[in-house]
Amino acid sequence: MHENKEAILLFGKDNSIMSVLPQHKTDAIFRVENKDRYDDRDVVITNLIDSYDRLIEFGQKHLNDLFVLDGIVNVNARDRILREIVSNTLAHRDYSSGYPAKMIIDDEKITVENSNLAHGMGALDLQKFEPFPKNPAISKVFREIGLADELGSGMRNTYKYTQLYSGQNPLFEEGDIFRTIIPLKKIATQKVGGGNVPHDVPHSVPHDVPQGRDELIEFIKAQVRLNNKITRQAIAEGAGVSVKTIQRTLKEIDNLKYVGSGNSGHWELNE
Repeated sequence: MHENKEAILLFGKDNSIMSVLPQHKTDAIFRVENKDRYDDRDVVITNLIDSYDRLIEFGQKHLNDLFVLDGIVNVNARDRILREIVSNTLAHRDYSSGYPAKMIIDDEKITVENSNLAHGMGALDLQKFEPFPKNPAISKVFREIGLADELGSGMRNTYKYTQLYSGQNPLFEEGDIFRTIIPLKKIATQKVGGGNVPHDVPHSVPHDVPQGRDELIEFIKAQVRLNNKITRQAIAEGAGVSVKTIQRTLKEIDNLKYVGSGNSGHWELNE
């Protein structure tokens, strides 16, 4: 890939990315209750750095942080798995392809698919696997800013933390489409408040929070109508998302702006 395209993909604004790589997107889908369609979806078409954050947050939103011990140390296996599979799909896909990348979470597994410049076919064997950089410049930036480790370690880490989180092994399939499958326990996607939720699921899943980008945008507008001096932090807490997510979403609302600065300013929504 041309260096300029790589730079735009990594750090560029959405309209710049669309002008050079209009096929770039990752479709994040949560499908547990509504098997025919989806329960939540986020179509991510932003630069790779922001895409990484969006996909990690989507996974954190729908997967419980189960109590997991690595030896005698409590580890966040969920976040370690998400880090590896998200950085892998963003850094190593074939961006010249029109195949839409996907991250699908259901009650049995996480499936990640992306176009691929294959160096073999079939299931990868951890013992025999030889890592090959698909986009060296992108991979290098990911390593330098801490979004990925050295080449080849991602697969080993994914094995380790999937075994801790799910008690099973992940599957990596090499081909024109690269597919990663992370098996899940049912407990991983069960939400607090349901009748059959195990008692040891963390009680940190927010109730009545907006599901998906469109609902989040409407939630923000509703909060501003109620209080035009509301802070981004307060909106984030009410929505059950990070302040960073609120800041990104605010940029998508063309008719909403903050007038003034600091505590003396206020929101103006032109409807």
